[in-house]
Amino acid sequence: MKALITASLSDQALSELRKHMEVTYESWRDTGIIYFDVKELAEKLRGYDIFITVADDLKKPEFFEQVSLKLIVFCRGDPFNIDLNSATKKKIPVIYTPLRNVDAVADLTIGFMISLARNLTQLDRFLHSEGFEVTDFEDWINYYNKFMGYELKDKTVGIIGFGQIGRRVADRLKGFGINLLVYDPYISSDIIKVFGKKVELNYLMKQSDFITIHAAATDENDNLIDEERIGMMKKTAFLLNLAKGSLVDYEALYEALKSNKIAGAALDVFPLEPIDEDNEFLELENVIVTPHFGGNTVDVIERQSKMIVRDIKLWLNKEIPEHVLNPEVFHDKIVKDIQSGSRFDLLKQDIVNVCKRLLNDGHVIGSAGNVSVRVKNNGEELVLITPSNVNYIEMSPDDILLINFEGKVIEGEKNPSVEKQLHLGIYKAREDVNAIIHSHGIYSTILSTLNLSLPPVIEELVPYLGGEIECAEYGEAGSEELAENVINSLGEKNALILANHGNICCGSHLEGSYTVLEYLERGSKIYYLAKLLKDPNLLPEDTIDFEKDIFEIFKESKKI
Repeated sequence: MKALITASLSDQALSELRKHMEVTYESWRDTGIIYFDVKELAEKLRGYDIFITVADDLKKPEFFEQVSLKLIVFCRGDPFNIDLNSATKKKIPVIYTPLRNVDAVADLTIGFMISLARNLTQLDRFLHSEGFEVTDFEDWINYYNKFMGYELKDKTVGIIGFGQIGRRVADRLKGFGINLLVYDPYISSDIIKVFGKKVELNYLMKQSDFITIHAAATDENDNLIDEERIGMMKKTAFLLNLAKGSLVDYEALYEALKSNKIAGAALDVFPLEPIDEDNEFLELENVIVTPHFGGNTVDVIERQSKMIVRDIKLWLNKEIPEHVLNPEVFHDKIVKDIQSGSRFDLLKQDIVNVCKRLLNDGHVIGSAGNVSVRVKNNGEELVLITPSNVNYIEMSPDDILLINFEGKVIEGEKNPSVEKQLHLGIYKAREDVNAIIHSHGIYSTILSTLNLSLPPVIEELVPYLGGEIECAEYGEAGSEELAENVINSLGEKNALILANHGNICCGSHLEGSYTVLEYLERGSKIYYLAKLLKDPNLLPEDTIDFEKDIFEIFKESKKI
């Protein structure tokens, strides 16, 4: 096995990879080379099985016809420079490194904000220039007055884009005593209100003292911050862009900065990169310019190196990497593993992990609750399910049972959960459900003892749960009556409250089921506490209908 590496990896990662393969390490940092020519790169990769890259251009379909790669690894959280469809057609897995640099970019954003507020960059430039000279105390006073700055406390910060980086910036700003405005049409007010206030973009542009951009670069967001919106900014306001150059009208921004219509800017990204000495923003004293520097830390290299080594080892051991952009290339392997039984071992461990997570998160105690996963063996549908009366602390993969759709034990020494009929009934009625968690989460159980349903009181519930979550009629644990009540009340939704008996959460996979549980518990808590004061307001019907459309999209994409 041979690997060509043009990305930056740690010495430890290179040493670990060399134990398993022949490695050619030519980091772009050392060579100064980024490959954009298909023919040149394909020729370079002749004889290699693995390609680990960060910036080389793999966007053209013809590239994949000229190489015989078995694995591609991108040291990026957003590998935009690859034709993923062509890689998938050639059955080449593409590993990536999500979140590798989100903390680095968030840190730099705060650094820029403080530097702009206190004029640190301008001051440092001046002190290092030939113009700095102190011949008497009056000179010192003049400099002292010229570079007076502002505190962040009580200022209004506007964040555009509230994804992984935007939220980390908001979290870091908590200690500064700022007022936070957020624009992100895809994030619910309930999530944003933990940090600040969700607002429309134009309002944010007009009210903010600092505006920092962390939105995704999409066609919809092209020139999102255009001349008109730049014109809305306060004369004392600052603009920070550490996302993508395409999000801002840089010509309009340059004119606004040059004419001092806004106070300043910090720019780490540009429409045309890499920047050079002719970049016009370098002429301006009120601008901090960096050359796409946001993720340039030792820690990022260490983090991506560990992620890559771990996933490559999984791949070498014929397992599925954790961070893979096109998992469908492993379809044949998954089918084969299921048929051989080895896949069952992995799923059994996953079930045990979920059980221990339920215990640690306080959703169950002792051996209460149960978990199952639908599987197939030679075309027959089967279910892996937790045993009856085994404490989750002591549970191991060997305790998980394999049963058929009649409830008969196919594999395992213990008795399956008494709620097996409930699980089997859902699987028979719902082909889209592949994992079920029954737990006794505190707040959903409170609602269950009051025989209360959970209405759609906050937007985030509907896309994950499917609408109002009913409380099914009471049935004795393990009884057919309870199973029937569940089937009749669940419908096409992902969750159900069971009268005096906790909840049921469904998904297309285990992690999806657990996500449903988390949203159910959060919603139940908000509803219960609000109801102590008065009857909560419900979402408007048109909002519910819109959120239900998202729910259907989530189901079809198997996001949950």
